[in-house]
Amino acid sequence: MRRYSIQNKIVLPFIVLFAIVIFVVPLITIALLDQKYGEQYGLETENWVKVIVGTNYIRFDKLIPEDSQKIKKAYGVEVTLVSGDNTINHTTLKGLSDEDWSNLSASMKLREAREQIKGSDSQFVLQNVTVGKQRYKVIYYLLPQYNRLLCLMRSMDKIADAKRQVTLLILGIAAIVIVLVTLISHLISKNLATPIKELVQFTRQVAEGQLDQKCSVKTHDEIGDLAAAFNQMTQDLRDSRNELIQAERLATAGKMAASFAHEIRNPLSSMRMLAQMLMRKRDLTESKREQSMQYILEGIERIDVSVKGLMDFARPATLERVEQSLNPVLQEVLNLMESNLSHHQISLVKKFDPNLPPFLFDRDKLKQAFMNVVLNAMEAIQESGTLEILTTHDMDGIRIDVVDTGIGIAPEDQERLFEPFFTRKPQGTGLGLSNAKRILEQHGGDIQINSVVGKGTTVSLWLPLM
Repeated sequence: MRRYSIQNKIVLPFIVLFAIVIFVVPLITIALLDQKYGEQYGLETENWVKVIVGTNYIRFDKLIPEDSQKIKKAYGVEVTLVSGDNTINHTTLKGLSDEDWSNLSASMKLREAREQIKGSDSQFVLQNVTVGKQRYKVIYYLLPQYNRLLCLMRSMDKIADAKRQVTLLILGIAAIVIVLVTLISHLISKNLATPIKELVQFTRQVAEGQLDQKCSVKTHDEIGDLAAAFNQMTQDLRDSRNELIQAERLATAGKMAASFAHEIRNPLSSMRMLAQMLMRKRDLTESKREQSMQYILEGIERIDVSVKGLMDFARPATLERVEQSLNPVLQEVLNLMESNLSHHQISLVKKFDPNLPPFLFDRDKLKQAFMNVVLNAMEAIQESGTLEILTTHDMDGIRIDVVDTGIGIAPEDQERLFEPFFTRKPQGTGLGLSNAKRILEQHGGDIQINSVVGKGTTVSLWLPLM
């Protein structure tokens, strides 16, 4: 849909209105005056004919040049006498060409005049004709005793010239008025549109988050009041945003502190109990001692993962991409998790595509994201289950599928899985999946989760080939 500026909406109606008033109205007036003048012209000429005929001013049985010249001199008209067969008996017209003389009967519309007289009760008919490139208003009077037409022809050239001059004068004045109206309306609309455009530009800057901007108030009218109101609104919005940011920072810091304390306290308590048991019971078998040490190492690993997750959430690092293969990196993570998988009786199934092409990615960041996903899958399986890792390749990128046979995720929780600090696990921080998603997005990739309660979950990590 085409848009029109306020300036055009102001200027165009003014121009159209004045064009109608200045052009159309005078032209209609001239046309009406011309019509009325023609009627008056005809009545005047008709009275002349009545005077000429009624006073026997001249003889009509045989119109002689002297008589026609009397009429021409007295009334300033051309005189033509026409016989019953429309033959021109006499005329005072001069300076006509041979072609004009031969077509004079047709040019004077004699046949039409006779038919009009026959079809009416009057002996007079008035018509406009053109003879020899000159326009005439002709009155035809039927002389019944002679069956002749007396034609008095009044020249309309002077009237037409006067009409043309008046029309040109009116059009010239109209053009000047239109130019002045256009100029004045342009100045008025510009005076209105300029502050509005500045206000629109200011609102766009505010919409983009530039709340430190201030709209200049240049007018002391409604638009100036609107600009001042926008400035006040922007200031209030800036203050509210700063307060909200401060509140969000405090809330985030509180959540991070609570999560960190909760995540660290539980492994530390277990590690303290195991260490005390090892110190007190020196007669433990070697297998029991190794198992206790393994639990201590798992607690340390959990603390390390929690600390790294909180640090990455607080200070996301830039990527250091290196062209390399993906399968060995995933295998390194699985090697670290091997003892945990064995301890929880989780069967690992690997289906790595051996033909994956090397591509650019950050090794440590991707290992961290993959480890967070695997740890979530292990915690969902809890005891005894299957964890399947698949890598596949398409034209656009590489996909990693982590499939577990765990408890699944409730549908109402699936939309919130990537929210920081959201978790249903009593010992979780809610940062693992959010950090994983951020790492994937930093690589230009994505992560998706499909889960069915009681059957398991599939986490798909997609990375583009660059």
